[in-house]
Amino acid sequence: MSLSPPASLPHVTMADVARIAGVSTITVSRALRAPRSVAPATRERIEQAIAQTGYVFDSVAGSLKSRRTNLVLVLIPSIMHSYLAHMIQGISDVISPRGLHLVLGTTEETPEGEERTIRAFLPLRPCAILLHNTVHTARTRDELPRYGVPLIETGDLIAEPLGHVVSYSNHEAARAMTAHLAASGRKRIAFIYRGPGNERTWIRRSGYRQALADAGLAFAPELEVAAEPGFAGAATALRHLMGLAQPADAGFFVGDDLAAGALIECRRQGWSVPGRIAVAAYDDSELAAHTDPGITSLLIPRYELGRQAGLLLLESLESGTPVPAPRSIDLGFTLNVREST
Repeated sequence: MSLSPPASLPHVTMADVARIAGVSTITVSRALRAPRSVAPATRERIEQAIAQTGYVFDSVAGSLKSRRTNLVLVLIPSIMHSYLAHMIQGISDVISPRGLHLVLGTTEETPEGEERTIRAFLPLRPCAILLHNTVHTARTRDELPRYGVPLIETGDLIAEPLGHVVSYSNHEAARAMTAHLAASGRKRIAFIYRGPGNERTWIRRSGYRQALADAGLAFAPELEVAAEPGFAGAATALRHLMGLAQPADAGFFVGDDLAAGALIECRRQGWSVPGRIAVAAYDDSELAAHTDPGITSLLIPRYELGRQAGLLLLESLESGTPVPAPRSIDLGFTLNVREST
C-alpha cells in the first residue's frame, strides 16, 4: 500500500497575519524584525496569528529590497573550541533582543576555509559579519570590505583590521604569563599548544619567546611542544618534556583543559606541583579554579568581548552609514595566580 502525499498547505502571507491580528503589514514586519519595537500586547496578537496560520517569515526574500537580513554571521575556527561559547553568548545576549539572529560558521582554522565559508553564507545577505580569524586570504581582504556591512574582528588586536576590532593582545598575555614563571625562578619554561596551531598560537608564542629573552633565559626549541587536544594529549606532551636530558621545570599550557590533563599526569607520576614543575594555563575557565592545586591562568574576558562586539555591531547598524570609521577596543586580560605556580 502506498502512502498518499500530504495535501499542500495553503500559501499564507504577511497580509493574512496582519488581518487576523488586526494590525498593518508594516507592524507585522516590524514585530518580526525588531520585536521590542512593538508593544507587548500587539506582539502577542501577532504571535497568536502566526501560530494560527503557520506563517513562516522569509527574511531572505524580505531582504531583496533592503539588501540585508536580520542575520549576523559569526565565523569561528572550530566548534571544538569551547571557550568561544562565552563570546558567542555575549554577542547573542546583546543582539537578540533587537531582533537580530546569529548564524554560526567555522573556518577549519585556515584563511582558505574562512574564505569558502564566507562565500557560502553571503547569499543569505547578513547585515553584519564577525570574524575570529585575524589572518585572511587576499581575496577576503579585497572583497569583504566592499560588501558594505559592519565587520568586526575578535581574535587579536591587529594593526590592519578589515573593520572594527574588539579583542586583547595575545602577545602581551603570553608574555605576562611567561614573565611570571621566570620571576618565580623557573629556568626551563615549556610552551605547550594545541597542534597544529593557528595564527593566535604563533602570536602567543612570540610573547613567550620575548619574555624568555627579557628574563635572560636561553631559547630551547625542544620546549615548544604541540599537544593533541584533551587530557591525554597533555599527558603525552608532559611526559616528553619531563623525559628530556634537561627536563622542563614549568609548563605554560595554552588551554585550561591541557593544564588540567598535566596535573592529572603529575599526580599519576608522583611529580609535585609546583615543586617539581609549575603548571600555568590560558583562559581561566571554571576548571582552573577548582582543580587541586588551583591552576594559575590568564583570564580572558570572553563574555564581555562578545557583549562589546554586539554593542559595537548595533551602533554600526544604527549609525546611518554602511561602514562606519573603524574602532579598536582593547579589553585586556588578568593573570590569576594560584597554587600551581
